[in-house]
Amino acid sequence: MANTKKQYWSALDELEQTDAFHELQGKEFKEKIPVDKFLADEKLDSSTTGRRDFLKFMGFSLTAATLAACETPVIKSIPYINKPAEVTPGVANYYASTYYDGLDYSSVLVKTREGRPIFVQGNDSTGLGKANARVIGSVLGVYDSARLAGPSVLREDASWSALDSAVKDALASNSGRHVILSKTILSPSSQKAIDLLGIEHVQYDSISYSALRNVQLDVFGVNAVPAYKFHNAEVIVSIAADFLSSWLTSTNIESEYALLRSPERGTQSKHFQFESTMTMTGTNADVRTMIKPSEEGMVAAGLLAAIRGSKVTNLDKKVVSRITAAAKSLKASKGKSIVIAGANDYATQTIVASINQELENYGKTIDLENPLNACKGDDVAVAKLIADMNSGKIATLITYGCNPSYDLPNAVEFNSGLERVKTSVCMNGFSDETASRSTLIAPDHHYLESWNDLCLNSGRIDIVQPSIEPMFKTRAAQESFLIWGESETPDWYTFLREQYNSSYSPESMNSDADWNIAVHDGNMVTKQTLESPDYKSFIDTTLAVKEVLNRKGGSMELATYVKGAIGVGHHAANPILQETPDPVTKVTWDNYVTMAKADMDVMGLNTYIAQENAASVVKVTSGSLSVELPAFMQPGQKPGTVSIALGYGRGSNGENIGKAAFQTGTRGEHIILDSGLPMPIGANVFPFTALDNYDITVEPTGAEYPLASTQLHSTYMGRESVVKETSLEEFLAESHKNKGDASWNKAPKLAVHEDVNKDGVIDARDKVDTKEFDLWNSHPVESVGHRWGMTIDLTTCTGCSSCVTACHIENNVSVVGKDEVLKHRDMHWIRIDRYYSSDYSLEKGEDEGVGVIESYGLMEDPSENPQTVHMPMMCQHCNHAPCESVCPVAATTHSNEGLNQMTYNRCIGTRYCANNCPYKVRRFNWFNYKGYAKFENVNPAHDSLARLILNPDVTVRARGVMEKCSLCVQRIQSAKLDAKKKQVKLTDDLISCACSDACAAGAISFGDLNDTDSKVYKESKNNRSYHALEEIGVKPNVFYMTKVRNS
Repeated sequence: MANTKKQYWSALDELEQTDAFHELQGKEFKEKIPVDKFLADEKLDSSTTGRRDFLKFMGFSLTAATLAACETPVIKSIPYINKPAEVTPGVANYYASTYYDGLDYSSVLVKTREGRPIFVQGNDSTGLGKANARVIGSVLGVYDSARLAGPSVLREDASWSALDSAVKDALASNSGRHVILSKTILSPSSQKAIDLLGIEHVQYDSISYSALRNVQLDVFGVNAVPAYKFHNAEVIVSIAADFLSSWLTSTNIESEYALLRSPERGTQSKHFQFESTMTMTGTNADVRTMIKPSEEGMVAAGLLAAIRGSKVTNLDKKVVSRITAAAKSLKASKGKSIVIAGANDYATQTIVASINQELENYGKTIDLENPLNACKGDDVAVAKLIADMNSGKIATLITYGCNPSYDLPNAVEFNSGLERVKTSVCMNGFSDETASRSTLIAPDHHYLESWNDLCLNSGRIDIVQPSIEPMFKTRAAQESFLIWGESETPDWYTFLREQYNSSYSPESMNSDADWNIAVHDGNMVTKQTLESPDYKSFIDTTLAVKEVLNRKGGSMELATYVKGAIGVGHHAANPILQETPDPVTKVTWDNYVTMAKADMDVMGLNTYIAQENAASVVKVTSGSLSVELPAFMQPGQKPGTVSIALGYGRGSNGENIGKAAFQTGTRGEHIILDSGLPMPIGANVFPFTALDNYDITVEPTGAEYPLASTQLHSTYMGRESVVKETSLEEFLAESHKNKGDASWNKAPKLAVHEDVNKDGVIDARDKVDTKEFDLWNSHPVESVGHRWGMTIDLTTCTGCSSCVTACHIENNVSVVGKDEVLKHRDMHWIRIDRYYSSDYSLEKGEDEGVGVIESYGLMEDPSENPQTVHMPMMCQHCNHAPCESVCPVAATTHSNEGLNQMTYNRCIGTRYCANNCPYKVRRFNWFNYKGYAKFENVNPAHDSLARLILNPDVTVRARGVMEKCSLCVQRIQSAKLDAKKKQVKLTDDLISCACSDACAAGAISFGDLNDTDSKVYKESKNNRSYHALEEIGVKPNVFYMTKVRNS
């Protein structure tokens, strides 16, 4: 009889009874692995970490990086055997903090899970809680493996005590002057710590506002930049100031600007923009005028003349007519207007100050009594410092919170002088352009690991508190100052607390109610100290006007600007922000020269750029400076001008600032230059800001370079069912009409073969509403339980892309890199379609005898100076979703709450759903992005530290499946549970999507369409609301609001 006994084994080692199997079998528990040894495992860099490895890693990482207490600084690690009381696995904690990096300032809420920050959003309750894409994306920085692990002396790792001794010895020397160079300091306590060093302190800003501040000092007696109240401005005139993206505290200006844009209040603020480059602010202007950089001062002078009733000269007729119209609007809104200029030019700023004084804006929309504490950079002092460095007069230079070797206009001279400084101390967290040239490096904490106080305006202190234990052996810069200054209180946290409670002691750490409330809320009220400006002071503009009128430009001029995602270079190594499309050009991962089509045609440059159509490379020369970059055709660019963004060209000498700061090839490898160094993305054009750039040359090089853009079409080609727009005058004329009846928002109707109008004839005039056509069985979602939906106001949407970045981070959307974006394989769940207006139309084609097909082709060409609409587009969660009906495995289905949902482990990747989606918002995972070597230089999930940013509430999708917007279903479920526990109704204030949270302009609203008290329900019934492509009858749960312009 045969032996039927079967043998089962779990692995070949068990089958073959190897020694390794017996050794392992004898151990009940795995041996403990030190954290350093585990993190140093090189196999983690080239493979996907499995679930067991993840759990193993989490067990140790949370020991090493446990959550900092809300009021208490974490002294040492807390093992999770003794779990912190405030941390519950699976439940998020939120901590109020503040973000400031010299460019952006925002009160934020930091979301943490099991001790790790995973999301940063604006803290709306503070009044300064609007976060842009840069602020939201900053959370990734804390997990950057390129951060310095500790201090170094003469480029060798060292202990903090050794570094402290070296710095103290240097400061005790009498061989020369000792100076600290920093960004503008907004922290009162940090300033006191710096003062204890007893050395000179020089401040500078990457984007200088010295001229603006100096004019306020010379004219009104206040050495500060004014606080602008855009929420009180009915008329705004901006001369090359991109105030919605990067000018001053743009994170808060955007929300104030949006308040007066809603036409429902019976009027609308009017915005005039004069500029060379099509900026994000320019795309939102009601009236945009193209000018050259050399004409910015002339426009200001012309505006002043027009307001005073004088003749405007030295400008072409079109610009003069726009200046005249702007002056008329300004005079009609005295005390309720703002005029600003972006130029760091004393003459221009003097004229602008005079205009605002004439309009009685000071003290109303422009505040110098409680001005901004920001932008204190002193260009004269910096220039003198560099001169003294080069002459050997500086013995010690400490750089704090800045990168002068990169972003100073005269960085070459600075670097030359730095070599002559005996002791240079850099406090940056990376071995960047400045740190790599310094003799000592004392790396500061990331802001999410730090305590600090910040004061943007007098009378208020914003708190910075840690949300995670320091990941590396870094130290708070302020504590370094205290130690080097031999303070009686060398502990930074204790020093900080003593500034607000002189009797503070560690024993009373948690008993100070005022401090506890401030830490909880993110800010505290303090005594306000007001300035005493003389608003009536006489402003003599004679010399200023004469100077700007005498400026002459050449045949080609250059303007520099700041991009919405990369900023001034602080985020150059952030892959999430690199892949966030530019709000205007929609290009990712690159720097380029924007040019007018007319100029490109003359030079024979490529104007159409796509996967198979590379951009032409041009050489831009100004004085002794030159740079070679690809040329990008930009509608709205003033002919005779070009523009280049700042913030690129980081790591040009091979500095280790992060893998994502360098160019990658088609296989994801870093492109290596002949020098053996990795090729940086773009070029550094900060040196150009030292020149006026009024006479430059642009010449083709004959080379080509691929640019990856997420949008190739420029206009909506007259498809009014996609974008609906009207003027304020037309809107007000029909604002009383019911939804679907106004001419600017007509409900679509389809022709039928019936005598609908009862005229006895069946023809194209016989139409019925699209709702009468129904190919699907309706889902019972209306008036039944919850029905989640969204409204998007095209009038207030600025196109800033904050929602795109927030969605990326909240939902673990994969970063795929330039090569995949070039192939249109980007994974964005939400995109912002940017549409330009066209001079052509079907009516014009008919008049000219041009066929319909050819007319549509001509309508794709944007105007030379087009109007612009920004349209966020995500899954519309259609109640008659065509994607659901074609999925062969029911991987995409409809929930009973109106959500179009994905079941990832059921999807087999047929992509039928993507083909059937009329909005093209579904994304296919072509690769295992978190494991395939092609993405190791761009995808954070490849890095054992950076993957800590992943949201554990959202599945990381696998190769071969579709994904799309879920309306943040994880947030919906969490809010429902919270409301249930509190036994309250789930209302608007308790629930939100990542995109609606991130929208500084308040353009995106999310909520329950079945709740008649909800904002989203009321807006869906507004007569401006409509469905995109409503005529196809898919019945989305996302509504758009007709764009209204005050033109």
